[in-house]
Amino acid sequence: MGDADSETPEEKLAFLKKHGVVVETPEDRMRAAAGGGGSGAADRGPPKGAKTTFKYICIPADESLKPEELVGHGFEAEDTMLFMLKSLFSGGSIDEQAAKRAAVQHLGEAGTLGNSGFNSLSTAAEDGAVEVFALVRPAKSNNSCGVYIYLDEVGLLKNLPRNSRATGIASQCGFDNTQFYGDIFIGRTQINPSPMRNVDFPLKDLDSSAQWLSRAAAENYEYGMDMRQLKDAMEATQGGAVSADSSGEKQGDGYTWSQSEADVDITVKVDETARAKDASVTFSTSGVKAKIKGEEVLNISLFDKVRPDECAWTLSKGALSLTLEKVEEGNWFKLTAIE
Repeated sequence: MGDADSETPEEKLAFLKKHGVVVETPEDRMRAAAGGGGSGAADRGPPKGAKTTFKYICIPADESLKPEELVGHGFEAEDTMLFMLKSLFSGGSIDEQAAKRAAVQHLGEAGTLGNSGFNSLSTAAEDGAVEVFALVRPAKSNNSCGVYIYLDEVGLLKNLPRNSRATGIASQCGFDNTQFYGDIFIGRTQINPSPMRNVDFPLKDLDSSAQWLSRAAAENYEYGMDMRQLKDAMEATQGGAVSADSSGEKQGDGYTWSQSEADVDITVKVDETARAKDASVTFSTSGVKAKIKGEEVLNISLFDKVRPDECAWTLSKGALSLTLEKVEEGNWFKLTAIE
């Protein structure tokens, strides 16, 4: 196969398929959903949840323009905003100097972007990439509702103007000196009762007296304390500190999993006679389900959100392997949602 590090993703994919590994990519699912076939693996297909209608708002970077209340249409069991806004953020070009400065800022003076890195950023700018910033996470105190800012992931590198109103809202929620660039959108999701779905975030909820906003800083503090307690509990059960690098393989209920800052990998042992036609895999922003020959082998609610359109799976030699792309980069303390 040659030097794996020097091969392109397309060459690696071709090698896997040539050697009998069935791979389902996001592009396969998109083609299949449009009636164009695919890899033969289970496609995402039409959304399984009921239709939803919800309100969300846009806050332009241009302060001469007023925030606007909008109406979205989607389905349960997904965060429709991630799909709906992608096309709005598409287009524009990456400022190469801004990208190099960002690389140095994150990686130090030795940080270099390289042609491949710049090309990846350019692709993200052209296709549209949605970043999510949690203003408030779901909790019992807020009726399991999270409030999120949705922004252009490469807005800074496109040299979009700062959005000072978005920075002000984040500050009221306890996040000081957080910068946002370009027009941003704010929406709300509710995770309980299941399934997760988008719910109304009307214009009036921008008022400083809105209940969610008055509670936000305290709820975020409590969330941080809960995460600290969870980490402490994990350290106690593991007999040592939990490494900041949580990429090692961990054992779950019928599966193993590992993670990087950007994604999560899950492996489920299945019948070695199973083929792609026997598999059915469903990704949502908050969970993943899998069946082999009609029997459920995985059904979990996730610790945090993922991007269903960027998730993929393979089936080979009795192993169902799933890769889930995180919406927000960072290490998860556990794979499954906190009850």
